[in-house]
Amino acid sequence: MNPLEARLNEITEARKGFLEELSKEGITQERIAEIETETATLDTEEKALRAKMDIKSRMTQVMEKPEGNPEEKNLRDKEIKESGKMEISAQEVRTALKASMRSTVIGTDTLTQPTKVSGTIHDDLNMVSSIIDQVYSQDLTGCSAFEEPYVKTEPEASNRADGEANSSTSDPVFRVAKLAPYLLNVTSYVSKNIERVTPTAYVEKVRSLAIKALRRKAADLIVNGVSGSFNGIKIAKNTKSETICKAYKVTSPTIGATTLRDIVFQYGGNDELGPNARLFLTKEDLAAFGAVRGTNEKKAIYEITADSGNANTGTIKDGGTIVPYTIMSGLTSLSKSTRGSADIQTMIYGDPMNFELGLFGPYTVEVSKDYKFAEGLLTIMGECMVGGNVIVDEGFVVVTLEKTA
Repeated sequence: MNPLEARLNEITEARKGFLEELSKEGITQERIAEIETETATLDTEEKALRAKMDIKSRMTQVMEKPEGNPEEKNLRDKEIKESGKMEISAQEVRTALKASMRSTVIGTDTLTQPTKVSGTIHDDLNMVSSIIDQVYSQDLTGCSAFEEPYVKTEPEASNRADGEANSSTSDPVFRVAKLAPYLLNVTSYVSKNIERVTPTAYVEKVRSLAIKALRRKAADLIVNGVSGSFNGIKIAKNTKSETICKAYKVTSPTIGATTLRDIVFQYGGNDELGPNARLFLTKEDLAAFGAVRGTNEKKAIYEITADSGNANTGTIKDGGTIVPYTIMSGLTSLSKSTRGSADIQTMIYGDPMNFELGLFGPYTVEVSKDYKFAEGLLTIMGECMVGGNVIVDEGFVVVTLEKTA
């Protein structure tokens, strides 16, 4: 028994002694008051001890590989193998959306594994855009929809002569951004040989694949949306069907020496450049920035530096201007576009926290052996309800290649 448990037992015995003492006849009021004071002191101490034990327990669980005990994991594995279905709560999904999920590794020092079976199930090199980790998300379980009010126009002050009414009144204008639930379905295929590894590896890989598919689909929805169903950045509208984001129209697909500064200066109010903004662009457009050269010494105009801990993000430096970027394959490349009969939306610039992603309930994952049986594949299908919208007026600038006249 550790010291914390021993002290808790002592507190329990002390309480028992107080009860016996209070049940006796002839106990004085002074003694009752003393017992009351001592009991309050013990209550405070017990609360602190239990909080310390809880922290210690959670830290121990984090340090263990794998988390949880074998019985719990075997039960979860049995559940998904027998029913072909598992459920991940919205809170768990929200946490997972903020996590990097590249591969599932099984610690060989804690699990018994069959000979010649790797403890690691390797993923490919297709990571999910970090935009999913950068936007604002929250659990909206139980909501039929969610509305976020925002300021569209601020009031303006003016002079007023003493004793006279203000002849030019100005009122603020408010709008509402609505997040409506949208059924998101993702389907993945994996070799049925995944079942040959340890039960924990199988369950965790099914979960990992499902969450990764959700992350990729949600990232695409954040920028592109679905007309009439999901308000992605490029098509975000308020409840009055007004466009929320700002379009910055260009007439040439060429990325030149001033392109970055031109985009940056389109964002924010008249007295600011806008804080915490970053550029979302394709890998092709990032390469196009890197290819821009000066007219005299032919040196690179833009200095591109990838983040050491995340190859999906980095910075573009143009003289004294340093702009964070995030690669997003779901966008259209400006540098590869051709002007035509319709506007083409390309890069996006803004603070990612200006977009809200809501999760309306748990994420259900089902596994089937039927559809791809002849190919030796398991079908993993996940479904959940999500919603999204931009919640700040002109929260993003959408670089748009203008259509021809």
